[in-house]
Formats: sequence, structure tokens, C-alpha cells
Amino acid sequence: MYKSSKKSTKPQEISLKRVQSYMIWMIERYGDYSAKALLQKANVLFKDDTQFNQTALDYLIQHEIIDDARYARRLTSSFASKNLGANKIKEKLYLKGFQSSTINDCVNELETTEDDYFEKALMLKIRKFGEDPIVDINLKQKALRHLTSTKGFSYSIAIKVISYVSDES
Repeated sequence: MYKSSKKSTKPQEISLKRVQSYMIWMIERYGDYSAKALLQKANVLFKDDTQFNQTALDYLIQHEIIDDARYARRLTSSFASKNLGANKIKEKLYLKGFQSSTINDCVNELETTEDDYFEKALMLKIRKFGEDPIVDINLKQKALRHLTSTKGFSYSIAIKVISYVSDES
């Protein structure tokens, strides 16, 4: 009835060229990766022989196909536009696999002041909890958790925002 089209699938030989091609394909197909994340993916796929993975990664870094600092700066500006605090931006960059020095440099390069973070946090607080200062202790704790843990604002900014009284009243 149906012919079996099973071909003998012998594993391909792992070479530097194959690992480089895989890494470039990943970047072209799915977008940028941090060097650490790309190396982890290569180590999973080529787990039988990982001798070429670091060499291929070094080649891509040397030819500026992978640039962690450039990618981290782009992600940082993207996260900053999403009303996230500095701590949440750092957490997201860390999860992407960047080194802490790169993360700190990128977050410090942001031209965001304490007042800017206060305005962002206030906007989020008004959207979720209303304009009035929060007096209920349970609601205060919920707002504090939301602003610090979920959105990544500092504790001092979250406290100011929760007890903020508008001058326009």
C-alpha cells in the first residue's frame, strides 16, 4: 500500500562549520541571542561533541554577529518603555543570560531619574488602584507587592506612590 520512506539516518558529523551555521541560522530565524544563551542551545544540540561550540561562538563575537552589549542596550530601552522599574529590567536581562557588568552598564545608561520612575509607578498605581491614597492595610500590601515584585520599582518609590496625595484635589 504505502511505501515506507525511511532512510537510514546516520548522525551528521559535528564540525566547526556546522556549529557556526547552526548558530547563524538561530540568529536569522529567531532574532538576537545573548552569547550565553546561544552557547547553551548549541551545547544541547551538539551534546555528543561540544569541542567546537565555544570556538564557533568566539568567531561570531569576533565578527560582531553577536554583541551582548548592543543587544542588552536594545532590550533595556525596550523594557524601559514598558513602564518597568530598574529592578525588573535587571531581572529580565539576567534571565536572557547577560553578565551583571553588562546589565549594570545598560541600566545606568538609561536617562531615567527617580522622578521618572515615580511618574511611571504613579501611573500604574492610578490605573490599578485609583487616584486616592491607599489606606486599607491589605490593599496597601497588595499595591506594594505589585509595584516592587511585579513591576520592579524600588521600595522607597513604591511607598511614596502608595501614600501620594494629588495637589489638584
